[in-house]
Amino acid sequence: MKRIITILILCISVFIANAQDSTLKSTNSYIFLPGDEITVPPNATITLKVKQIVNDIPGDAFIKSEQWTIGGKALSNQNPEEGNFKLTHLQFDKGTYTAPSKVPQHNPVLITLSFQPEGEQTKIILYCRIHILDKKNYFYLNSRNTSEGLLYELKEPLAASSRTLQETAYYVNNQWNIGVTGFQKLNENDSVIQSMGFGLGVKGNGPGTYQWCVNGDDKTGLIPPCNTVTVNGTRNGGSSFLYVSADCLPHGESNCKFTALDGSTTITVFDKKNKIIKGYFSGILISPNFEYVSVSGAFSVTMH
Repeated sequence: MKRIITILILCISVFIANAQDSTLKSTNSYIFLPGDEITVPPNATITLKVKQIVNDIPGDAFIKSEQWTIGGKALSNQNPEEGNFKLTHLQFDKGTYTAPSKVPQHNPVLITLSFQPEGEQTKIILYCRIHILDKKNYFYLNSRNTSEGLLYELKEPLAASSRTLQETAYYVNNQWNIGVTGFQKLNENDSVIQSMGFGLGVKGNGPGTYQWCVNGDDKTGLIPPCNTVTVNGTRNGGSSFLYVSADCLPHGESNCKFTALDGSTTITVFDKKNKIIKGYFSGILISPNFEYVSVSGAFSVTMH
């Protein structure tokens, strides 16, 4: 199925034609990646790391001293029902969180980091709320301009035959092109609906974690195979949105260089016999007017 690749190429072309200033902001210039409010399915594993914003772009952070907590407890006293957080060896600014096998009683799970940047005396505290969601096909968007994110979940159509057509995976151009389209009601008793969809490119042929990557430039557009993500939908107010995982730097320049934003896609089930691919994804995306957002989600689709 080539439509996901085509959408991504068109998105990048729009970005270059409509270059504006980026809007990734932070009150203290430090952020958590893939976000300060994210979602994961049960048993999922994600890497949580600190980045410093320099010229509106996330870069490496240099930490002098640090203290992590999970669920309000030190790492040495974690509650297994809330998952497990483990620091990356010899790195203060990065750790791995593994979600519990079922949704915990206290959800979301709160992870905090207090630290001093090198050369500074001020202590900074970052918060990350990890929602464990046992859902099938959804994505969650969170902007730093909003207090909480928005969940877009494919709940309809209910017919299995229709879901098979709208939750798909095709192997084209040496990559799996995973796509989910549909809509959800704003309220159960409301006739108003929100459209939604997301597409993932994965240049792998089995289970594993694939870091987002891009090939191509501002003249050629995106060239598969790549590990990419694009999401689109309709907000509560009726306006539409579109975000992708490929940036082009510097913004506003005709000869900008393609770069992949920070994120990954994990395939947990790759069942050719039953034609099922399942997994999850999280990272940073960008809109045509260069607004950065955090995205996380899960998918369960049918191979074609």
